[in-house]
Amino acid sequence: MLATPKHIVFVGLIGLGVLASAGGPAGCAAGPAPDPSVLEPSRPSDFTLGLTVFGPVTETARPGQHPARYLLEPDGWLRAAVGPGANQTVHPTLTRWLDAPARDALWAMARGAGLGGDGVTQIDSPERFDPPAGRRVYLIELTAGGRRYSAAVSEGDPAAGPLAAIADRLAGLAWVSPGP
Repeated sequence: MLATPKHIVFVGLIGLGVLASAGGPAGCAAGPAPDPSVLEPSRPSDFTLGLTVFGPVTETARPGQHPARYLLEPDGWLRAAVGPGANQTVHPTLTRWLDAPARDALWAMARGAGLGGDGVTQIDSPERFDPPAGRRVYLIELTAGGRRYSAAVSEGDPAAGPLAAIADRLAGLAWVSPGP
């Protein structure tokens, strides 16, 4: 049976009704996301951490400064992609599984990163974020307690230090070595 314009409109309206009754698209929370520091000290079961490091490929002693995309899933799987092509739209390959203490440590780092402060740009759509060329920028995406939070911080801003530390920790956990 071919879909007529009347069928397409009807199906579209049903879909909109389902989204409206559910409070929007799946995984989206209404209103602004909170600064993670105001969330519970213990790691929520839905904690997801995405960190993308944009910037020039340079020789560095710090593995966390390499262009990379890290994704920690709630079940403990860490995914990593490293190199110039790594960006926020890349879905990295599985790298290793992290136990609860390792995830708790990353939660504490993310929660204490000062992401509600100066120098932090909240991002509504991380998939569309366009980092400035030639500068190192950290794009962090958190899911915690049913809320999503995304922010970008340029190297040199006050909040960049904690994000660089998270990037270094994730790089170490993903066995990224120093060098270009």
